[in-house]
Amino acid sequence: MAVTVKSIRQRVETAVDAVTGFTVAKHPYGIFGRDPAAVLHKRFAVGCPTTTPAPARQRVRDGATVYTRVAVTYTMRIRPKDQVDSYDTALDAEAEIIAAAMAETTTLWAGVSIGFSGVTMREIDPAGEWIIGEIEFDVLHILALA
Repeated sequence: MAVTVKSIRQRVETAVDAVTGFTVAKHPYGIFGRDPAAVLHKRFAVGCPTTTPAPARQRVRDGATVYTRVAVTYTMRIRPKDQVDSYDTALDAEAEIIAAAMAETTTLWAGVSIGFSGVTMREIDPAGEWIIGEIEFDVLHILALA
């Protein structure tokens, strides 16, 4: 069954949105987190930066087996007087996001296989006010070619 990249992005966004306290950012992935004025506590954006073919035969009528990288960028506020505690809280939230994206629900996993790829970013901004993190997943699915 062919699954679109758009559908995968939306499924992961819906799963992460269910994590307590997190809200979808108003800015799309790739822009979210770059402008300090647009960063808000417990916001996230989901994007799909790459899709690459898996080593399998491709047929127009059957589609191509591909890996789509799904990235979740999130932000959390650092409390000035409890910076280490805030950092630990962000690590707990990161674990919740990973669990939500990896939850084997019929809606999320229909026609796809999701694997945790890693945490590619866990940075504190220069002013020490925000943690900005990025988590990546690889999704194996069939991409329609016709």
